[in-house]
Amino acid sequence: MQTPSPRLQANAGIALIAFVALSAGALFAVLREQQRPAIPALIWPNPPTLGAFSLSMAGGKMLTQDSLKGHWTFLFFGFTHCPDVCPNTLAVLKQTALRLSEDPTYRAQGQVVFVSVDPARDQPAALAQYVQYFDPNFLAATGPETALAGLTAPLGVIHARVPMTGEDYSVDHTAAIFLIDPKLRLLGVLSLPHEAAKLSTAFRDISAFGTQNP
Repeated sequence: MQTPSPRLQANAGIALIAFVALSAGALFAVLREQQRPAIPALIWPNPPTLGAFSLSMAGGKMLTQDSLKGHWTFLFFGFTHCPDVCPNTLAVLKQTALRLSEDPTYRAQGQVVFVSVDPARDQPAALAQYVQYFDPNFLAATGPETALAGLTAPLGVIHARVPMTGEDYSVDHTAAIFLIDPKLRLLGVLSLPHEAAKLSTAFRDISAFGTQNP
């Protein structure tokens, strides 16, 4: 029987090591996936953290990263002239807040923030009145495009004017709800269709997961 050459033996050894490494990696991936909760849209494993931004609110107040720090925030972008998605989503967020009113985490740290991507028409005072129609506890802010970009760009939020009759226009925009944790980490991106029951469940699961994985 012919003895394999040293080079062939070395290649076989390398192949064996590679197989073991791949197997171990696959096993680790499976175990990690088993540990991950079944939460739709959870960003894994390294959620991005919001940086500095500054937007205008009613009464001369400012919405900054410090306004979100220490809170679990449902963050939604839109505009007050929106005919359907925005008012429907804010109505759902109102129902979500009601459902979570007995949840100790949301009761202590939860908030809803609406950011207008139509600063030409949505002045801070009118914007505040708009969200208070849905819930007096909702916060609302806007700002010029350069200021908005400080918040929209890191989240991948897009918005653009769509010309209509005459000088009128609409605004196409990202309709997802972003769930920001108290450390300013983006933990959840919740897509349409929005339903209060699903948002409430997602909040409980994501907040529990975020607390366990600081």
